[in-house]
Amino acid sequence: MFALDEKRVLRRYRRVTDVTDEARVMTYVAGLGYPVPAVYEAHGSDLVLERLDGPTMAEALQAGRMDITSGAGVLANLLQTLHELPTWPGAEQQILHLDLHPENVMLTGRGPVVIDWCNATDGAADLDTALSAVILAQVAVEDSHPWSRPAGDFLDAFLAVAPGDPLRMLVDAVAFRGRQLSLTDLDGLAGARARVAGAAG
Repeated sequence: MFALDEKRVLRRYRRVTDVTDEARVMTYVAGLGYPVPAVYEAHGSDLVLERLDGPTMAEALQAGRMDITSGAGVLANLLQTLHELPTWPGAEQQILHLDLHPENVMLTGRGPVVIDWCNATDGAADLDTALSAVILAQVAVEDSHPWSRPAGDFLDAFLAVAPGDPLRMLVDAVAFRGRQLSLTDLDGLAGARARVAGAAG
């Protein structure tokens, strides 16, 4: 991410990609009142976006500026609100973010704002909720991670208020997550699945 001026940043993907769909989703949900950065330009691998102020939710949690219960509630509400939006013409299911976790929520002067929409698509809402849980669980089961225990507490609090039924699509969420990771990162995925199943069951 590169600051262009006081109001705009450039997000440039290292890989060759087309940001058109990402920009389309962000513009669409913004038009429905969902909190995302404004999109100013989109071409090739480059997105010019609104420059946001404030920490990520992860940073606020780590600094003690937000408690785990409040953070879990905010994350659950962002998922539920997203899944209640009218989907775009031609789509039969809800809009999904598919990477919604505390590092992708910025706490700004206008409230929580969801960033990083490169995985967004339409589909079953329970997949989105399950994937958020799996991502949290991956940190929770990694004993060497400095935030392992708090992530586990956050996961438990999140699952207590999360929308839908994350267990229904847990296998699909693990498979989706597995396609995103390198071979060296896959070791904890089975443990993450068990952790979510145990907490939500």
